[in-house]
Amino acid sequence: MPVRFDLLQIGQLYDRPTLAELWGYASHHALSRGVFTPRDSPYIILFVTHDKQQTLTQYHDELEEDLLFWEGEQGHGNDQRIIDAAQQVSTVHLFYRDRHHSPFIYHGPLQLVSYDLRSDKPSRFVFQVLARAMTVPEPPTDRIAEPSSVATPLTTERQALIDSRLGQGRFRQQLLQLWGGCAVTGAQNERVLRASHIKPWRASDNPERLDPYNGLLLVPNLDIVFDAGLVTFNREGWIMLSTDLSTADRQALHLDTQLRLRQIFLENERYLCYHRDQVFRG
Repeated sequence: MPVRFDLLQIGQLYDRPTLAELWGYASHHALSRGVFTPRDSPYIILFVTHDKQQTLTQYHDELEEDLLFWEGEQGHGNDQRIIDAAQQVSTVHLFYRDRHHSPFIYHGPLQLVSYDLRSDKPSRFVFQVLARAMTVPEPPTDRIAEPSSVATPLTTERQALIDSRLGQGRFRQQLLQLWGGCAVTGAQNERVLRASHIKPWRASDNPERLDPYNGLLLVPNLDIVFDAGLVTFNREGWIMLSTDLSTADRQALHLDTQLRLRQIFLENERYLCYHRDQVFRG
């Protein structure tokens, strides 16, 4: 039996065993991966869990209103396939839940809005959840609206938030102007510099997400360990290394206690304080 979505209802709860039975699979283990690509089918199905088990890879995935911010797989095996498939509406479908070991809510088809392909860590994607977008009320107008099967264009503010999440756009440009290069090493090759939020995106409100003082411009190895909470910076800007980093890892990543932020702006401090207290794995 091929995978069918006319058997499902948007907004309803489904677990993997139920879906496996509906779609004719002998076991729900066939649907165990976060990215499920049924054989002989054009569909890509995303099973997304916001609060993941600590033993699993901690991808940063958020569903905010009608936008899904999603990180691809570490191996990048499905990145290009998702991009190609998402050009066709109703090809990528979303099942989302807040916590593991609970049913998923079926949110229906997705439309790709933007993406940032990366090689050093998971690529980032932004999808619009079409069923949610259709429920957003339109501003009053004297014109009679024509029926439409596609979502309305994203606003300038929402596009700025998307670009900020992807490390692109105005937020990145502001960090380039603010720091002039890597905030630690001073490296200036823009192609390798990452725009990294200090207080993580998922914990920030919209003004904080767009605030350049909530950002550090970092070379890739520092960006990765800072984002993972394996390093942070004290009030004087000196790097702090997590005990989770072995001596071998520190050497391989070129991390030592002599690294320091080249400067600290007064406006950075509240964000750095949050990172030290809530993100750093001391």
